[in-house]
Amino acid sequence: MAIQETPTASAAAAADEAPPAVEIIASPVPWADKEERLLSLFRSIAAHAEKNEPGCTRYLIYVHPSTSPSSPGRRDLENQGTRLRGSKIEIVERYTTPAAFEEHTRSEPFRALVQALGEEELLSEDPGTIEESMVRFVAGFE
Repeated sequence: MAIQETPTASAAAAADEAPPAVEIIASPVPWADKEERLLSLFRSIAAHAEKNEPGCTRYLIYVHPSTSPSSPGRRDLENQGTRLRGSKIEIVERYTTPAAFEEHTRSEPFRALVQALGEEELLSEDPGTIEESMVRFVAGFE
């Protein structure tokens, strides 16, 4: 496997002519008792994007196991009636163009996520403060 590197000057010049790809990493943290609900919404988005959005070339869902509700010490807090934060979730997305990303945000599963975030208390933080970053690929492989 070869490591992909930042494009050469000629490739970069050609890329300047095409709309830039949109790469996003979002890091929501649900309440422990809402974690599966939130993951089911993200799974629905991923399935829809894979089948219906050719401009979405990556939609990966990761969960940090070190923040799992079953981690040592968390059960004691739960038994004391403390509401626990769930596992940190990482969503890694890639869209071929800004228009492909806009299409994604208009999909039914994405709108269902937005509605659930507004109506259900899924996140341990304000939905407007979800850490979400548009990133630039530098190097690596898939």
